[in-house]
Order: sequence, then structure tokens, then C-alpha cells
Amino acid sequence: GYVVVHVFGFVEELVVADDPEFEYQGTNQVLQYRQSTRTSKNETRQSLMYLLDSSVRRRMCKKVLEMGGNAVLNYYQNFDMEGDSGLVARSYGTCVLIQRDDGNSDI
Repeated sequence: GYVVVHVFGFVEELVVADDPEFEYQGTNQVLQYRQSTRTSKNETRQSLMYLLDSSVRRRMCKKVLEMGGNAVLNYYQNFDMEGDSGLVARSYGTCVLIQRDDGNSDI
């Protein structure tokens, strides 16, 4: 098995992109989500979420390696659709250094 050698602490990352489904409507610049009947906008959003997923994980990995860790425990990732801010991908967890247990320790 593996043992946790060191706990570095909380680590987080987020990536923001424009939401293809969001647009301004009306003369008062009222923000609304358009209920699109076309599937192209939904497919565009799905593709964007796929790219955001890989981007936020890649940035999280870089941060963990810079801290000296090699794993993230209790990793969470979520997406928010925040209107004018766009799509937000967030990830967070606990950065740790783990090593293979050789069986000779007294843990």
C-alpha cells in the first residue's frame, strides 16, 4: 500500500470561460439565458466544459508539484454557470506526498 509522508494542505484552482448560451437581451441590457432549441449551442457548451475539465486538472497538477506533493486527497471538481462571468470550473483538495509502503515501518 501507500502511506502519507507529508500533508502540505489545501490546494485549489479555477478556470473561467465565456458561456456560449449566455447573451444580452433587451434595451436595458437585461441578462438572460436564452432557451435555445438548436443543439449546436449545447454541444458547444459540452465541448467547452470538457476543455475546462482538462485545463483545471492540469493547472491543479502543476500547483501540487510546485508545492512538493504528488497526490491530492479528497479531490472535488465542479462547474458553475455564473451568468455574465461565464462558465467556471473549480477544483480543490488536500495536497500530500505519498510513498509506497515497503512493509518495514512501524505504522
